[in-house]
Amino acid sequence: LGVPDQLAGGPRTAEEIAAELGAAAGALRRLLAAAAAYGLVSQDGQGRFALTADGAVLRSDVAGSFRALAIGFFGPPMWASFGRIADVVRNPEPVNPAGPGGVFEYYARHPQDAAWFAQGMGQATAILVSQLAKAGFRPLTGGRIVDVGGSQGTLLSYLLQAVPGATGVLLDRPEALAAAPGYLAAAGLADRVELVSGDFLHDIPAGDLHVICHTLHNWDDEHARMIIGNCARASHPGAGLMVIDQVLPEGPEASVAHLMDLTMMLALGGQERTRAEHEALLGPAGYSLVRDTPVTDVLPWRILEFQRA
Repeated sequence: LGVPDQLAGGPRTAEEIAAELGAAAGALRRLLAAAAAYGLVSQDGQGRFALTADGAVLRSDVAGSFRALAIGFFGPPMWASFGRIADVVRNPEPVNPAGPGGVFEYYARHPQDAAWFAQGMGQATAILVSQLAKAGFRPLTGGRIVDVGGSQGTLLSYLLQAVPGATGVLLDRPEALAAAPGYLAAAGLADRVELVSGDFLHDIPAGDLHVICHTLHNWDDEHARMIIGNCARASHPGAGLMVIDQVLPEGPEASVAHLMDLTMMLALGGQERTRAEHEALLGPAGYSLVRDTPVTDVLPWRILEFQRA
């Protein structure tokens, strides 16, 4: 609704905000009261609501805004998927995200929601990149870096800046690459990146380092092995493969990664994996784990770097 933007100038009543948004004041007041329970807003004795520090990150005009992430990643197809949790748990057949009622089928019919989702994933990657920069992360392998499903190139831009002599290849669907030229030009990297429109389930460009970020967990083991196999065929002995995802703990540890695992199961038919499961998945393609870097300040991200024999 854009309520945080309406509160950017200071406390306001639900009636004042509703008049600006064309909303029902009573319903908006109840929504704001519920938001106060989560610490997104505070309320005083005069019926006015104010943004808290947590609520302020939902404004559209602040650096590091979570607005697109909240709208895109928690939009209708996602919460609808959780409404089917009992059926999914009972059904031995995996979720088909392109089937009737599936996430991709929904986005194909609702391009505006698809755009929010793409923006949200871009913000998630930007948060990850900020954590990589904070940790001073630098990949073990340089040369020709291929970002498999890299969208506009947020992660690839960071890796190319961390390895000045490297060049990049950005592989994704045509619609996902639409914002890439402008983004890469603004980063001063347009002359170091080749844009390739394609499907990583069928073919992947050759490179010295293949990067799979927030992508492998979208798929079941069968399809994940196809992606890894394509990377192996497009590489050479000694080449690297970097997987970045939320990695499940090996033991009985409470972790947000378990909630993401449910999200992948319900919305995409995919899954999060433990480190050992990643090694079992990549081992048959000739890859051995050489470094495991936790980046866990925001989410339980791990950077698993493999090398091909």
